Amino acid sequence: SVEGRSIEGLEFGAGEDVVLIIASIHGNESAGTPLVRKLAGYIVDRPDLVQGRRLVIVPAANPDGLAKGTRNNVRGVDLNRNFPAANYQTASNHGSAALSEPESKALQQLLATCKPDRIVSLHQPANHGPACIDFDGPAEGLARAMAAQCDLPVQRLGGRNGSLGSYAGITLGIPIITVELPKAASGMNADALWTKYGKMLLAAVCYPGPVRGDIRTDRATSVVP
Repeated sequence: SVEGRSIEGLEFGAGEDVVLIIASIHGNESAGTPLVRKLAGYIVDRPDLVQGRRLVIVPAANPDGLAKGTRNNVRGVDLNRNFPAANYQTASNHGSAALSEPESKALQQLLATCKPDRIVSLHQPANHGPACIDFDGPAEGLARAMAAQCDLPVQRLGGRNGSLGSYAGITLGIPIITVELPKAASGMNADALWTKYGKMLLAAVCYPGPVRGDIRTDRATSVVP
């Protein structure tokens, strides 16, 4: 990151079906980080879920912003407007150019190397925006499979200029989901988040297969301190 924090990636399984899950690209939308750490712990106990597939988890895509509780990185750039999508536009908080920031550059390089078949990015809505499951690219089936496992509706919000959704989903044609967890999710502990949204994430991992088995918080201990 700009301040030298590691942008951590966790990898599970091996196979041609590659799933990438990202949290906290906006540092003040932090509920996704403990949720994906719970997913990592669950996968450690259930390696059968990644048989024939590869799961890559980035718990904190904006570690400086997460540490400071800010949406943008420490240079004031919204990382989710800094990707080289066809609709990228220069603006004061979009960066001087696409991929001007080390955090967005790291994610772009990860996409290029791991070549995901589907992506899930966890957010929380600003102000009074909707809590929902949004999608870009050929991801409607995935969005509906995830929505069937939680109380979030599928709702198209439209691709933002230079967003990861616009870049991956529209420019590259990779199915990508943007999960807008409720703003109140920041007040939930990791176990409560996992109980409420764990099956939603497992639906993304296992897609297009069914989600089987119970979600147990005692089997979803974090593997990351």
